[in-house]
Amino acid sequence: MAGDLKALRAAPLATPFDGPALLSGRASAVFFHEVLGHRLEGHRQRGDEEGQTFTKKVNEQVLPQFLSVMDDPTQRTLNGMDLSGWYQYDDEGMPAQRVEVIKDGVLKNFLMSRMPIRGFEKSNGHGRSQPGLMPTGRQGNLIITSSQTVKDSELRQKLIDEIKKQGKPYGLYFEDIEGGFTLTTRALPQAFQILPVMVWRVYPDGRPDELVRGVDIVGTPLAALTRIQLTGEKIDVFNGICGAESGSVPVAAAAPAMLFSEMEVQKRAHSHARPPILPPPGFETLSTNPAVHSEGAK
Repeated sequence: MAGDLKALRAAPLATPFDGPALLSGRASAVFFHEVLGHRLEGHRQRGDEEGQTFTKKVNEQVLPQFLSVMDDPTQRTLNGMDLSGWYQYDDEGMPAQRVEVIKDGVLKNFLMSRMPIRGFEKSNGHGRSQPGLMPTGRQGNLIITSSQTVKDSELRQKLIDEIKKQGKPYGLYFEDIEGGFTLTTRALPQAFQILPVMVWRVYPDGRPDELVRGVDIVGTPLAALTRIQLTGEKIDVFNGICGAESGSVPVAAAAPAMLFSEMEVQKRAHSHARPPILPPPGFETLSTNPAVHSEGAK
């Protein structure tokens, strides 16, 4: 971690870019949680305020044919790693269920609480909330599998081949990621933002990869999900806390590394504010380094 921080301090700031990209398994997992998972939650298919991206697409292809997606809160571990989204009963007393939401690219189901929607009248064990809030359909353990894979060691060369094909000066490799957020209501753009930590420029001419900083992945779901070309073999896990209308709940997402023909990044917002050099008058004897806590919503 210390080495990464030192390298990031010296890394150049990246510029807005649109081109080929490779996401590690952890980065792909967060990508699917934000871009797809939230839009498959049952309560988002009703009400005039929701964007309803996939409401009318049941039994239609919404992903490349080689991808399938399930949410399985009954699964405790994956590849030796604990899954944070595991539970036996949801917060409405329903037994947790494995739900195959997308099969071979075709949408089959939604993540349902006891709140019915047209065509899906019963809960499938995904009613979740933090204490004191009304449960809604939420993700548990979102797992993405692929039937169009290459060895993980070959993915970098596949990225370079795509960079050359498009005539781009470089592509991007997103190695690690801290989280993200998405917008699903009609009053706001149907967009997402993923927050990477370790981002590398990959050059097609043989130059060493270059670490860069200060960019976020941005886009819209229907466009971004069609850009996936192939995946690696190994599935990686991202554990985290997801915030939404029914509060913050533990979740996990798991996916293989993925090659995208196109990915857009924008500059990350940052602050130039600095702490005061001296304490305010009258407080000289108190600590000059009080702890400050802030919370962000996803």
